[in-house]
Amino acid sequence: MLLTLLLSVGTALGYGISDFVGGNASRSERPVRVAAFSHIAGLLGMAIIAAFWAAPHVTASDLAWGAASGVSGGIGIFSLYAALRAGRMGVVAPITASLSASIPVVYGMLTGESLPLINMLGLAVVFAAILLVSIPKAEGHEPLSKAALGFALMSGLFFSGSFILLSNTTASSGLWPAVTLRLVSAGTLTLGALLITRGVVPVRSVLGATIVAGLVETIATVFMLLAVQNGPIAVAAVVGSLYPAVTALLARVVLKEHLARHQIVGLAVALGGIALLSM
Repeated sequence: MLLTLLLSVGTALGYGISDFVGGNASRSERPVRVAAFSHIAGLLGMAIIAAFWAAPHVTASDLAWGAASGVSGGIGIFSLYAALRAGRMGVVAPITASLSASIPVVYGMLTGESLPLINMLGLAVVFAAILLVSIPKAEGHEPLSKAALGFALMSGLFFSGSFILLSNTTASSGLWPAVTLRLVSAGTLTLGALLITRGVVPVRSVLGATIVAGLVETIATVFMLLAVQNGPIAVAAVVGSLYPAVTALLARVVLKEHLARHQIVGLAVALGGIALLSM
């Protein structure tokens, strides 16, 4: 359990940083280009890591589950970048997390996962933290547009699908399911970028940031794969879905976006929930 928890925290940190960098780049470039090129960069990084990672038994089923997860994750990241472009970063990302955290928990329960009572309490506390962080301060801010809300919900749905699909892979397959995940998501997003914008490479001003977003997301994906292979998907999904806290903090520090008092409380509550999960 502790290993899964640590890997899930790493997942949240990685995705939070990646979403901040990629989302910020999407304000100056078409989101589909940012998503596609970041996944191409991430694919190269993932293939290099997988080549040096032990994989005693890789099956076609493992690769297929990884590929299916890539389709779902690719749609999810595009939807998130589109939502971040249409709305405030500190509000959009937490909305997606609320959905992407809850569906895998239900899936875990339906497939027979069980946790000690104190760990279940920890999950509930972490989920409450996600909800607190996701509620923006009403005063002085325009509500989310229908487009931003729709893309945020769509992102959460497909991110949860990526978690669930990846959990069906086996630890003996090493990181190769993540390679097929990234191969499919990169291919899907590249095709989308070519159809929508007739190009894949972002403008020079955000090219470096896009590559960084892709490489950091690759590390987060490795953590996510290891977490769902080695522990309860409920823990991996809920703790991994705390990435908006990282995104919101970076938005506050770098972009000076305002955090409401209850959002700050949510960050503290998240730490308490993680502590309960570690027991």
